[in-house]
Amino acid sequence: MVPAVRVTEVFVRPDWQTGDIRVQIGIGNASEPATGRLQCAVASAAGGQTFLSGRIDRAIPAGQSRIETQLHVDNPRLWDLSDPFLYRLTVRLGAEGSDSFDEQSVRFGFRDFRVSNSAFRLNGKRIFLRSSHTGNCCPIGLEMPHDPDYLRRDLINAKFMRFNAIRFISGVAKRYQLDLCDEIGLMVYEESYAGWCMAYSPKFDSRFDESVLGMIRRDRNHPSVVMWGLLNETPDGPVFQHAVGLLGAVRELDDTRLVMLNSGRWNFNNSVSGIASWQNADRVDPCVNFNTTREPVRALGITWAPGQMAFHPGRDGEYAAVRWTAPADEKVEVAAVFSSIVERATTDVHVLHNGRAVYDGLINLKDAGREQKCGLPIEVRKGDRIDFICGYGNGEYGADTTALAVTIKTAGGKTFDAAAEFSGGQNPNSVWSYGQLAPGPTPNAESFRLFPVGRVEKRQGMVSNPGSKAWEDILDDRHPYQRVPHTADIIRSLRTMRGADEAMPLFISEYGIGSACDLMRLVNLYEQAGKPEVEDARLYRSYRDQFLADWERWKMAEAFARPEDFFAQSNARMAGQRLLGLNAIRSNPAVVGFSLTGTLDQGMTAEGLWTTFRELKSGTADAMFDGFAPLRWCLFAEPVNVYRNTPVRLEAVLANEDVLAPGDYPVILQVVGPQNNRVFEKKITVTIPGRAAGSDSEPPMALPVFSEDVVIDGSGGKYRFTATFQRGAAAAGECMEFFVDDPASMPPVETEVVIWGDDPGLPQWLADRKIPSRPFSPAQPRTREVILVCGKAPAPGGAAAFRPLLERIARGSTAVFLCPEVFSDGKSNVACLPLKNKGSLVGLPSWLYHKEDWNKKHAIFEGLPAPGLMDYTYYREILPDIVFAGQDPPLEAVAGAINAAIGYSSGLLVAVHRFGEGKFVLNTLQIRQNLGSHPVAERLLRNLLRYAAADSKNPLVPLPADFAQQLKADEMDLIWFEKGKSN
Repeated sequence: MVPAVRVTEVFVRPDWQTGDIRVQIGIGNASEPATGRLQCAVASAAGGQTFLSGRIDRAIPAGQSRIETQLHVDNPRLWDLSDPFLYRLTVRLGAEGSDSFDEQSVRFGFRDFRVSNSAFRLNGKRIFLRSSHTGNCCPIGLEMPHDPDYLRRDLINAKFMRFNAIRFISGVAKRYQLDLCDEIGLMVYEESYAGWCMAYSPKFDSRFDESVLGMIRRDRNHPSVVMWGLLNETPDGPVFQHAVGLLGAVRELDDTRLVMLNSGRWNFNNSVSGIASWQNADRVDPCVNFNTTREPVRALGITWAPGQMAFHPGRDGEYAAVRWTAPADEKVEVAAVFSSIVERATTDVHVLHNGRAVYDGLINLKDAGREQKCGLPIEVRKGDRIDFICGYGNGEYGADTTALAVTIKTAGGKTFDAAAEFSGGQNPNSVWSYGQLAPGPTPNAESFRLFPVGRVEKRQGMVSNPGSKAWEDILDDRHPYQRVPHTADIIRSLRTMRGADEAMPLFISEYGIGSACDLMRLVNLYEQAGKPEVEDARLYRSYRDQFLADWERWKMAEAFARPEDFFAQSNARMAGQRLLGLNAIRSNPAVVGFSLTGTLDQGMTAEGLWTTFRELKSGTADAMFDGFAPLRWCLFAEPVNVYRNTPVRLEAVLANEDVLAPGDYPVILQVVGPQNNRVFEKKITVTIPGRAAGSDSEPPMALPVFSEDVVIDGSGGKYRFTATFQRGAAAAGECMEFFVDDPASMPPVETEVVIWGDDPGLPQWLADRKIPSRPFSPAQPRTREVILVCGKAPAPGGAAAFRPLLERIARGSTAVFLCPEVFSDGKSNVACLPLKNKGSLVGLPSWLYHKEDWNKKHAIFEGLPAPGLMDYTYYREILPDIVFAGQDPPLEAVAGAINAAIGYSSGLLVAVHRFGEGKFVLNTLQIRQNLGSHPVAERLLRNLLRYAAADSKNPLVPLPADFAQQLKADEMDLIWFEKGKSN
């Protein structure tokens, strides 16, 4: 039986600095008012040793009530990542005169987690937050694992791989998971099921509150839970605004934790936050505005570039104006650029000198374009006025935001720049003023009136620290998913990414690179578990069957010994890509934390470090352990694929999570060649600065220590850039690989190349490399030709251009279609593809969920890595995002791509097709785009031309008499013949 007087809940709020413990005890009394005896005891959760106890006698009213009391522990032992010490509070309650009692106990810990002084801090100590997110997805049972160890194993694996936090994304943790996190020292960032993909509805408010606040009531005693998350990737709107207003209710339940408002800060999409504006008090236009942020602001159909000034006319025809007042007698050069930054502004623009028009222009009116420029020499006297003006052109003032870039250079060498000198706090602002002119057929400078109101649209704060009741704008938060494979520009963007405010720390709360779902193994695992017909098993089996159809269609056994090897290679190379991204992120001094996507394969995708059946992907544990090392070299060599005697930029950044004591540390840097020969060596000293007396400044957690261009004069092959501490430190990440190719080893092309298409740079590139070439000629050839197709179809284009090309191929020549754009007619991207079944050119996923590119051992890949999956470092600039898909099986499938990361899709990158007695090669690899800068592109093109020349000594064959009919039978007549004409 349940006692009439009972404990309904206990909430413990320990203070890590004082040892004080505030306790809230909920009490339910199902009988008459009574006097209650309340006993509290604090003990070690593991050992049971009681540290203190006490008794309270209180009147207990009928119904629900709450008692608050305070306890104290001297010198409390803190809950920390390496020492997650737990206390236990036991509460016993009995009614006077009754022998029955109720008892409840909870575990708790002394700890503090917050954002302070531009960093995450646990118990006052700066840490780099290393997190990953999980949706607790499981095979077969989805939310309920058929193997009860799965959800515990996720946490043990994460801790083993050096994660210090786990994010339960849009779904609360299981109770036993939080118990385990308490015990192993793994912090928790927890969100409710209402946190993502929610639409607003009449009952949304109450249901959202119940979900979020219920999570907090249930889990608020766990010391591992350090962050509550309210939303994920939610744009501004009623859902977001409701979450903003929920902070007060959250703080009533728990004032001890960090609260994250909206992971990814999607509320800034279509928001004017960061735009400074001068305007009237009663409405927003006319106005002069300015983007104060370091990033583009996109809102209301307008895109302001960073640091861009713009203006907008008024509803009643008021002109917006920016005025420059001459500070002295001068000859000046005025340069002004007016440009539409909306889809189609329709404005009139003007420049006036002392009220006299010296320039008039239009934007998107009367055949005028989106931009107008003027350059004017003007002689001014001190006090003269030059006005730059925007009207509403067609009489409709909406959507007329027009950017204004103005520089005024004096004969004395001084430059005034309207945007660079913009002020959101003063008007007039030195020589600049912001205002409006009265409506009228032409602008009247005498009607100029200053805008009285200056304002900056504030950014919504995203974080509420423990004890705070406000949203604080002290942390930026991004989801910078990038294209895969990562190129030099992408790596640079991850290395240099900053918050909207230069000084604001950056939390990358989502980013990752997944793999393919191992379809072969997954299907077998469902069968092994005796569950081959559950819904997820059937879906995976359908994907597997599509893969096996491609395997047979493209003869992929020439690239992989067995289907299973395709997926094994995918899982293995994911580790290298994870490490590449971590390398860039750890080298960024602005980044203070990173939550990786994702912990496991979930949502029927392959985004995880391990599979849905909790099998580690090959190399993952090593990669994460290396990438999250507290002391780590982040090394860079760019370009990663260079010609011999070409400079390579070598850079070394030391990621140091306060591991090294201040001092000097000797380091040796080396570049080691393919024969283990050292082609570069340099000794440097890394200095870890100490903290100045009386200063709270801290050294950055990413310290650049070396950057130099090094010319590699060595044989072709793989090179290693290494950094090694000679004493005093042991860092991870000591090696970075790059490749050198020797031009002297390039395969020769001796057969003359016939160029078909308008590509002016291609003949010169061939000539520079002593490859003989000539333009395509309408004269009939005497021998088979090697035809290189690139650029636009030659004049006159269309059928007249393609017809002789196809005739050459049909008679025995070989054509290499270097660029797929040639097949487009502006409506269909395969309209001119010379196949009966044209299929399509399609994009495959190339980001977190990405395709796997494969190739065969083939003449086209002679001297290049093959067969198997194409190396993401070696081929990274060459791999495209598009494939030929849906065509009939080619003569030779040479290279292709398969997406098994999310759904299933596939296609070919390089394929050889028969056409009459000749052949043609289809290609989507980015060879042409990289000629001249990338050795792999050159080697591929040379190989393509050599392959095409293999049959060039065979005699031509006559064109079949029924050639035109064959084209029609292949449904080519709509392409190759004009209406009403025949062969």
